[in-house]
Amino acid sequence: MKLEKHPFIQSISEQRRDAILGEIELLKLQPGDTIFLEGSQADALYVILEGLVTFTKVRPDGLNQPVSASGEGSFFGEVGLFTSEHRALNASAESECVVGRIPESTVNKIIEDAAPQKKILDSVIKHLKSTTSRYMEEVTRKEKLSLVGTMISSILHDFKNPFSIISLGSHIVQQRHGKNDPATAKICTNIEAQVRRMLDMANDLAAFARGDSEIEIAHVSMEKLFEHFRELNAPFFQDESVTIETNPNNVSLSGDASKLIRVLQNLVGNAIDAIHQTEKPGTIVITAIDKGDTIYLSISDNGPGIPNEIQSRFFEPFVTFDKSDGTGLGTAIVRSIVDAHHGNIIFATSASGTTLTIQLPKKQKGG
Repeated sequence: MKLEKHPFIQSISEQRRDAILGEIELLKLQPGDTIFLEGSQADALYVILEGLVTFTKVRPDGLNQPVSASGEGSFFGEVGLFTSEHRALNASAESECVVGRIPESTVNKIIEDAAPQKKILDSVIKHLKSTTSRYMEEVTRKEKLSLVGTMISSILHDFKNPFSIISLGSHIVQQRHGKNDPATAKICTNIEAQVRRMLDMANDLAAFARGDSEIEIAHVSMEKLFEHFRELNAPFFQDESVTIETNPNNVSLSGDASKLIRVLQNLVGNAIDAIHQTEKPGTIVITAIDKGDTIYLSISDNGPGIPNEIQSRFFEPFVTFDKSDGTGLGTAIVRSIVDAHHGNIIFATSASGTTLTIQLPKKQKGG
């Protein structure tokens, strides 16, 4: 396609066209040649006369995510010119290309008589840019969750036999020595409980990655739930720098006890990690309150509070702050469990501490 026959050039008034054609630089590109990079200064608009141009965006993991492509007769690069922002995407030649580069000064001459249209276009472009960013975040999140699901399924498969052997060994020891040795019986019971806990945690993570949040509804006494939570998480309660108080207040509800314990494990674990960042003694208070048809479960701490940087995304997957060993999935799994119980979770936080409040219906449908 000849430059003067390109639809963009044809849209320019005849009075301006001849002068503008002399200001356009023709670029002959080979496959893989870079036209511009994401984050670079926007200084030109490009028209494609031959070949195919692809656009990619750098993902958080450093890889390039394909976004779109344009061919002969198209133009690109106008977004940065109209919004005065740096390039939002990478542009490169997919095949042998001939591209016309129209400098910013020339583009300004073309549109100087179309101020109202430019304002409308500015608004549309900003909206599209925001949509592209959200699309990239969603693509990356789904890919990460898919990878997590695949890894957990593999781990469950590989650990099935070792867990079975551990459980069987504990059962045999308990049968032989448990009757005459209560301490041994208790240890064996704890071993089997922890094996089940590890399997449940892995299954919960795999279910979250699949988007599956089914719960098994039964009667749950918060007093017994808190006792079981203490048994399964003895290190939490043995931490000399943190005091954990539980107030069941004779509250009960219908729900999935194992899933609710997972909620406590994740939230209390986060609170302990936060307290460890300070030099003062920590206190965590877990309280259940019956308010008619709704149960309020709160977890309060006197830690440094949730950082401002992540407050708006606190319950989203892969959001973490200053934790080298964190996956960023704990609070997302908490929310999925609360959602499965038809409940709600909110938080209030400041530099003097955080309180997470979970609202759960006392009775579940079918429970």
